[in-house]
Amino acid sequence: MVQAAISADIVSSSSLSMEEKSALNQSIRRFLSELEHDDTTTQWGRIVKGDAVEIFLSDPHKALRTALKLKTLVKQMPLKDLEDATPERKNKRILFKKYGIRMAIGLGEMRVADKERDTLDGEAIYYAGRLMEYQGTSQKERAVIKNTLFFKADNDSLTQQMNVLLGLIDVLLRKANARQCEVLYQKLSGKTEMEIAEILNIKQSAVNQHSTAVGWNALEQAVLYYETLNLDNDD
Repeated sequence: MVQAAISADIVSSSSLSMEEKSALNQSIRRFLSELEHDDTTTQWGRIVKGDAVEIFLSDPHKALRTALKLKTLVKQMPLKDLEDATPERKNKRILFKKYGIRMAIGLGEMRVADKERDTLDGEAIYYAGRLMEYQGTSQKERAVIKNTLFFKADNDSLTQQMNVLLGLIDVLLRKANARQCEVLYQKLSGKTEMEIAEILNIKQSAVNQHSTAVGWNALEQAVLYYETLNLDNDD
């Protein structure tokens, strides 16, 4: 049975202050807690090594939406100006604002997905983990990051197709500011524009403007398309 795993790490996490790291950690933990309490499927996640996240999803169709929610959650975090920051640290903080988090989705059979024992083992997490290891050794912390979203499955055609799609999504999201990411997160959660306006305490017209500016219609179509794919197909 095909399942999904997401492996991710925060971009330029070393540039964050202790206060910012704590706030981001708490925000991700709340996200993982909400993820786990979805009664329709089995899914859970964990923070590892301080700045990395791993997520297991028994329903692989939920992987892209979950990944994008995590992406927009991280990118919506505000950063204060640090007066004593070195030029190098300032550049890294710019990378964090632009990219937020780098992540890989892996699809495959899982031998073990035991939350109580905090154990993940199988193809899905192996694929996702290997992709992240490669990114970590090839381009982590570089001044120029080409991509932050990656995909791997047994099906080579699906892998190629999804990486093209993720490349386009990547371009849209790197341009999104914190407020736009707040709106995207709520839209990915299924909230209406009126509900989002109440949550963020802004006008509904502002919600529409933010979502239009960041290309929500294209993002939504991409997510809905992925959710209709037959992910059990072999080459």
